[in-house]
Amino acid sequence: MNVIILCEGETDQIILSEYFCHIYGFHYLRPNKRDKGFQWPTGCRYIHNDVSLDIVYVGGNQFSEFIEKILTINRMNSGFSYSHVAVISDHDSDKEIQERWHNIAETISTACHCDFQIAENHWIEQVQQLDFDESIVVQYLFLSIPLEGDGALETFLLNAIENEPGNVFLSQQSKQFVKDIIEKKTTLSAEEYNPKYLAKRRTQIKAPLAVFFALAWPDRAFADAKTLLQKVPWAKYEQIQTSFRAFEIFNVDQ
Repeated sequence: MNVIILCEGETDQIILSEYFCHIYGFHYLRPNKRDKGFQWPTGCRYIHNDVSLDIVYVGGNQFSEFIEKILTINRMNSGFSYSHVAVISDHDSDKEIQERWHNIAETISTACHCDFQIAENHWIEQVQQLDFDESIVVQYLFLSIPLEGDGALETFLLNAIENEPGNVFLSQQSKQFVKDIIEKKTTLSAEEYNPKYLAKRRTQIKAPLAVFFALAWPDRAFADAKTLLQKVPWAKYEQIQTSFRAFEIFNVDQ
C-alpha cells in the first residue's frame, strides 16, 4: 500500500507525522523523495510494515496541481504508484472548501475520464487508466479539519487538548489572549504594535496553540514544533481518533 497525504503547511505535516507515528507505528524513512522525475521538496516518507506513507505540504491553493502530479506518476506505470491519496485541508469558509473540492474533482475527472464527485470523511474508489492499456484502483479521502467549525489542524489539536482534565482554563485563556490582540491591533500605532504580527489568517489560527505550548511547557518554548508535539498524548484524544477514523486502514496487523 502506497499512501500520500497532502496538507497545507509545514506545521500540519509535523502534526500529522507525529500522529501517525504514535498511533499506527510509522517510522521516518527519508525526506525529499523523488518518484519518476517528480520532486516532493516538502515531503517526508514514513514506513510501517508494507505500507509507505508520504506526507507532503503544498499550500492551500496548490492541491489540484499536486493531485495532477500524483495522477501522472500513476499513469506512467513505471513500477511505483499511489494506491491511496488523502487531502487534509484547513476548514475555511464553506464557500472556499467547496471551491477547493470542485477544482480537485475537475482535475481527477479530466485525468480519469469520469465524473468524479467528492464526499468528505470516507474513502472513494476510482479506476485510473495507465499507459500500456493497464489500470489501477485508487482510493481518495478528503477531510477539512476541524470537521465542525472553521479552523485548521492547530485549532483541531488545541480543542482536543482542551477536553483533557486540567487544560480547559489555559486553553481558553490562550484563545482569548490571541483574540484580544487581533481585535485591538488595528487601533494601535506602528510604534505600539508591529503590523506584521498576526497579519495573516493562518498565523492567527496557529497562535493560540503556540501560546498554550509556551505557557504549558515554558522550558521548551524555544524548541522546535516537533519537540513540543512529541509531548502530546495522541492516543488519549478521542476527538482526534474519531476525525481520523478513515485511517484505520493502517491497522494492518488487526
